[in-house]
Formats: sequence, structure tokens, C-alpha cells
Amino acid sequence: MTVESTTTSSEAPPTPISTETQVTEQKPSESVSLLNEDSPKTESDGTKTEKTEADDKSKPAGAPEKYSDFKLPDGFELQTETMTEATGVFKELGLTQVQAQKLVDFYGKTALASAEAPIKHWQDTQKAWRDEIKADPEIGGKLGDVKATIGKAYALLGDAKLVQSFRDAMDLTGAGNNPAFVKTMFKLASMLTEGGHVAGSTPKPKPGSAAEAMYPNLAKG
Repeated sequence: MTVESTTTSSEAPPTPISTETQVTEQKPSESVSLLNEDSPKTESDGTKTEKTEADDKSKPAGAPEKYSDFKLPDGFELQTETMTEATGVFKELGLTQVQAQKLVDFYGKTALASAEAPIKHWQDTQKAWRDEIKADPEIGGKLGDVKATIGKAYALLGDAKLVQSFRDAMDLTGAGNNPAFVKTMFKLASMLTEGGHVAGSTPKPKPGSAAEAMYPNLAKG
């Protein structure tokens, strides 16, 4: 009887206190999660879900204390104020020297293309106008006479400085190559110089003539 009583006692289930203790130890600590939201979170097996310290070492170094001089495309310059502002943005973004240089290269390429586009358009327009004048059936075959006639009209002004300024303006704007402008100047010059030659002194235009209409002050000389 004594043996049976001992065996029954040894097979008794664990006490409730022991069971509650095991459950309590397996619960995650909610207070730790709330106080350390920036800490690496762990899975149930205890492994980190964020990047390890070794991964962090593979990241770019970030913005340097001071950027070295950037390489700029040929023919491209940046003002000191602009570069200072740009490097401030690079630092704010945490860009390395290499990353910042890539942005400088891209900006330089696009800025040069934008600046060259209107110049190329102007040059192409000038060439198209010159080609149109040479092919014009009215004046294309006698450009020498056209220039000489317009030159005589310039002489009628009696103001070499004004004439030179006018010529400079045509070169600057390209108007001197515009077919409509050239043909208009030629017709006006022909009306002024037709039937005579340019004398050393400034001739007085006839009353009611085209010259008087264009240059009324000539009659007062």
C-alpha cells in the first residue's frame, strides 16, 4: 500500500504556479517596444530584421566636410554664388563628391544645350535668308548692283557715323540678310538715286519726291 501511494504522488501534474510562470516568461515585453521604437526589431527566433552593422559599412560615406572643385564642361562657367548655393543643397541631400559631380555634369550638359539652341536657330535663319536672296528672281542675279544702289542712298544722308551705326544694327540683328528688308531698301534707294549720281555735296530733293518724304531735313541743308 505504501508503494502504490508513492507512485501516484510522483505522477501528479505540475502545480498551477509553475505553469503560470512559464507563460509569463514567454510573453513579449510591450514596455520595451514602446520605449525603443528605433531599436532593431527581432523576430521570434531572435534575429535582427534591420540591416546589420556590416551592412551599414557598405553605405556611401555621405557629404564630405568640403566638396572638391567640380569639373565643368568646356565653355561652361558657374558663378561663385550659384556654386555655393548648389553645394549647400548637395550637403543637405547627403551627396558624396561623385554623386554631386554627376548632377553638375547633367546640369552643365542641359544648360549648354539650352544656350546653344537659340544661337543655332539664328544662324540657320540667316543662312536660309541669304540663300533665299540669291535665288530671288528679281535681285538674286544682280546683288552687286543692289549693294551699290543702296550705298548711294547711304551717301545721300551725309552722315557717315549714322550710316555706320545703321550698318552695325543690321549686322547685329541680321536684318541685312532678310529678303523683304533688302528688297525694300533696294527699291527705296533706286527711287532716290534714279537718273543721277551722288555728288560731293548733299543734293536737295525735289519737292514731293520720295527723298523729301523719307528725309525732309535734307531740304533744309
